[in-house]
Amino acid sequence: MPPTSQSKMQTHSELRRATEMQAESLLEAPARVPIHKALWALLLLILGIAGCSSKPAPTPAFVYAANNGSNNVSAYSVTSSTGALTAVSGSPFAAGTAPTAIAADPRGKFVYVANVLSNNVSAYLVNSMSGTLTTVPGSPFSTGVGPTSVTVDPSGRFAYVGAAPGVLAYTIDLASGALASIGGSPFASAAAAVAVHPAGKFLYATGFNVNNLSAFSINPSSGALTPVTGSPFTAGVGKNPLGIVVDPSGQFVYLGNTGDGTISAFAIDQVSGALTALSGSPFATGSDPRSLCVDPKGSFLFAGTFGDGKVSGYTIGAAGGLTPISGPPFTVGAGILGVAVDASGKFLYVADNSPGSVRALSIGATGALTPIGGSPFVAGMGTEAIVVTAKIQ
Repeated sequence: MPPTSQSKMQTHSELRRATEMQAESLLEAPARVPIHKALWALLLLILGIAGCSSKPAPTPAFVYAANNGSNNVSAYSVTSSTGALTAVSGSPFAAGTAPTAIAADPRGKFVYVANVLSNNVSAYLVNSMSGTLTTVPGSPFSTGVGPTSVTVDPSGRFAYVGAAPGVLAYTIDLASGALASIGGSPFASAAAAVAVHPAGKFLYATGFNVNNLSAFSINPSSGALTPVTGSPFTAGVGKNPLGIVVDPSGQFVYLGNTGDGTISAFAIDQVSGALTALSGSPFATGSDPRSLCVDPKGSFLFAGTFGDGKVSGYTIGAAGGLTPISGPPFTVGAGILGVAVDASGKFLYVADNSPGSVRALSIGATGALTPIGGSPFVAGMGTEAIVVTAKIQ
């Protein structure tokens, strides 16, 4: 009897996994295995065998925008082929008072919103089919005074909030999305914005009023933070740093200095997490760079500049330096407060504060930006932050 399509898939999957396990065992024991066998194992992992397909690429699923003026979250589904947005049924969804930052866990299962005037974080469960948001039990979760940023670590187990008391740390219930404070939280630091290293090893926090950058190591078991030796760092930090992003390789961190219109760039010591300013840093950008993002390949950095309503793009060199993308900065809207690249690296989404919309742009091979048909897409009042979730097709 010929095999069914399901049995073929099972055999296909089993064969690939068996090959991976064999290759991994060979590569983990180079002293006992002839080098040509280790190289062959590596080749099998790279190319696959017997027609095995490559790993599916992620595509954008949903876009969520925090609306500071209307106290809600706008939700959109994404057409993966074009990047165009369609409002999700039931959108917008109620948040706290003055939502100012937004983040999603790596699975796109939960969304978290920092509400700066109600001093809490709203948490939502994402419907994976429709994108609708349902409030997580126990939400909103108290933060202390003035939460202005929120992020989730790459494991999806910890959430961190930048607020007046410092960096607040929480565990995430992987089933419900509920937050629970981590012992020792808040961790002392000036923390206008926070970003986590892609390996989950370090956290960085911007000191807006004190012109510094704090660095912490993350306990992989508890999520607790320990200051990195030399932290906070001041050398190379510009005036009033706010926007922050760590590149996907984890080698570099970038700061948007809102007070002097520059971007500071630092190399990250992969063992200690300590920072060293890069040669040529800081790099000139537009007026008031409040939000930064990097594409998934680490090829381009985009800076949303609130003061002139533009997005400046840069190529990222091998040593982390920034080179402006050819052509003038892309004029987007009156008040750019958030920028985010989708997981495919094809689209850039921009939170336009005035009057309140999401701008959608396609990213060309050189990093040049082109408006997507239908953009801008209507949001609530005072759109201030944006996040894009992903799916595997």
